[in-house]
Amino acid sequence: MAHPLVSIVMRTKDRTILLRRAIADVIAQTMSDWELIIVNDGGVPQPVDDLLAHYATGLAGRARVIHNETSQGMEHASNQAIEASTGTYVCIHDDDDTWHPTFLETTSRLLEEDDTYAAVAVRTEIVLEKLTDTAVEEIGREPAWPEIHRFSLTELMSQNIAVPISCMYRRSVIDELGGFRSDLPVVGDWEFHLRLAVAHDVAFVDGKPLAFWHQRRSQGGALGNSVFAGADKHAYFDLKVRDEYLREYAEKNGVGALLFIAAMSKRGGTFGAPETAFSFAVRQARKGVYFVRSKRQIMSQTGESPLAYTLTRIGRRVSRAMHRR
Repeated sequence: MAHPLVSIVMRTKDRTILLRRAIADVIAQTMSDWELIIVNDGGVPQPVDDLLAHYATGLAGRARVIHNETSQGMEHASNQAIEASTGTYVCIHDDDDTWHPTFLETTSRLLEEDDTYAAVAVRTEIVLEKLTDTAVEEIGREPAWPEIHRFSLTELMSQNIAVPISCMYRRSVIDELGGFRSDLPVVGDWEFHLRLAVAHDVAFVDGKPLAFWHQRRSQGGALGNSVFAGADKHAYFDLKVRDEYLREYAEKNGVGALLFIAAMSKRGGTFGAPETAFSFAVRQARKGVYFVRSKRQIMSQTGESPLAYTLTRIGRRVSRAMHRR
């Protein structure tokens, strides 16, 4: 039996009203060479099985489900499904989000035609909605990250710039990077994107939105979005990831440059020009995106991680700027 071109990962737990929409959304794709792997992460099994039976004709034998008796977390569920997948490319379609019908066709064609890209992200639109007793009601739309026009390591240093519904990845690259970190209950996609952008080029399809990030900002509990319902958890693990990478840098290079950047950013100091320490670091990081790619041989010889290598170079440039003042 031939392997599908795309494996679609769908994580869910006791959200039948949303899962129904998500399954129908996959079936509506113009590209049909896919498999759907649903991970029911600690939810009641029967409603999920019933939905698969209901959509059996449209799914045409291309879907299967993994039932976890207890919840193992979002990133563990992603890794579970990826390990069970057989496609060349992988997408994560959360149970509350949707795609434009041409999403799979557009993104898979780009990766098929250009093997220099490890993944592709697309222009994304936020769909604001609320739940009624029997349906999901749309209440508005707004662009997600309208200022973003490329998948950039520089921008990722500040925030995630693509949610799972926005992306398609090469399965081989996911394996190379070690998958998603199952120890992170949230922000796992951002942390993965950091590692991805350090190691590889990622394409960006601009223009009309091809992915739709659905948000229920006032909804709590299982039917809410983790970024809103679990805002405190997001803040905690965002800082945890930043501290881990800073610690890696500081252990190898000391904290001198970091202390200077922190102090200058608070005091609004300049480096010989009307520029903050943060904007200077960002400008150097943009250059760093290019020298990381050209210095991979050096990094492989020293055993230094790409991110630590980038931070080292930025620190040296900051030190030189200090001495020139």
